[in-house]
Amino acid sequence: MTMQSPKDVALGFFEAGSSGRFTDAMARLAPDVVYDVVAPAPYGGVFDRDGLTAIAGNMVNLLTAPPQMTIKGVIAQGDRVAIEAEGRATTKTGKPYNNRYHFLFVVRDGVIVEGREYLDSALYMELMNS
Repeated sequence: MTMQSPKDVALGFFEAGSSGRFTDAMARLAPDVVYDVVAPAPYGGVFDRDGLTAIAGNMVNLLTAPPQMTIKGVIAQGDRVAIEAEGRATTKTGKPYNNRYHFLFVVRDGVIVEGREYLDSALYMELMNS
């Protein structure tokens, strides 16, 4: 079996998540991943896979369906992958949740070992407080 490139691992994370296959998406993260959601506490912070799974689960429970991520750009160099994306979803109250993101991943041995997620934290906090 051929190991996927870092770019394929990172893009597969989004494809699995957008299609509702959260277990598959989270399997692309190392258990001890260092994943930084750049937003004020308690909404953001540094998480391992279990912590990120919990916070993502809380977010998805507020939406009618998983956010549909549109990849706007990808740059991969060595084990680092930078992705610009837009996510679109609808809250259970009927309000749109459309956010823009920049992700930086470090991929080693076929899994994401580091991640940094930049987003419009005001939109994200509004969703989490709904």
